[in-house]
This record gives sequence, C-alpha cells and structure tokens, in this order.
Amino acid sequence: MEAVLPLEIVAGSLRTKSFEETANESGRRQDLDMLHEKCEAAQMRQALYKSRTENYYNRQVRVKNFKIGEWVLRKNDSSHAKPLGKLSVTWEGPYKIAEAYKNGAYVLEAQDGRTIPRTWNAQSIRHFYS
Repeated sequence: MEAVLPLEIVAGSLRTKSFEETANESGRRQDLDMLHEKCEAAQMRQALYKSRTENYYNRQVRVKNFKIGEWVLRKNDSSHAKPLGKLSVTWEGPYKIAEAYKNGAYVLEAQDGRTIPRTWNAQSIRHFYS
C-alpha cells in the first residue's frame, strides 16, 4: 500500500481514479505468496556475506602457536591486573605455558609454579625473549 495525501482524495488525482480494489487485492496476495522466496533469498545473501567476511578476516589473521614449556608475556589490558593508564606497562610476566588447547587457548603458569586462573587466547600473549 502507498500513502495517499488527503488532498488527493478530496480533489482527485490520476492515481486515486485509476485505483482498482480487486487488482490491489490480487497484488497483495502475490506479495504474500512470494514472501517465503524473498526470505530464503535474503538468508542466502546473508550467508554469502558472512562467509566472505569470515574469509577476509581469516586471511588477515596471523596465527600464533606456542608450545608447552615456552615462556610468554601476557597483555596487561587483557588481565586488568594493574590499572591502565598512559604510562602503564603493556605486557606483564613472564609466564610459562602449562597447557595448550586446539582453539588457541593456553593455561599459564607463574614463575613460582602456581597456575594463573582462566585460559588466555593467543592474541593476548607473545613470546618472551630473555
């Protein structure tokens, strides 16, 4: 349906004079019949867009792999261990990799042997070179 100005109804216009209710009703029924197909087409476009975006992102990502026993530094803004500020340290540690999971998550161990709570993503840690 289209919006009609009150002036068009009172004064009349070509659009209001050529309006046929039966043609309008059949057009609305056709739109309802095509609704399912339009939804499917939109879902297919959305899936295509999502896969292209994912492929673009995956091309840009550099994969970091760490082995058990390696020494790493942990990003301070990921752990919130110390208050963040302009002159605060960016990396803290060193920590030792205690466990490694397939999805890029790592369990860290402090120098004194205690395990750091929660897992840490590979993007939040980097190699420590002494």
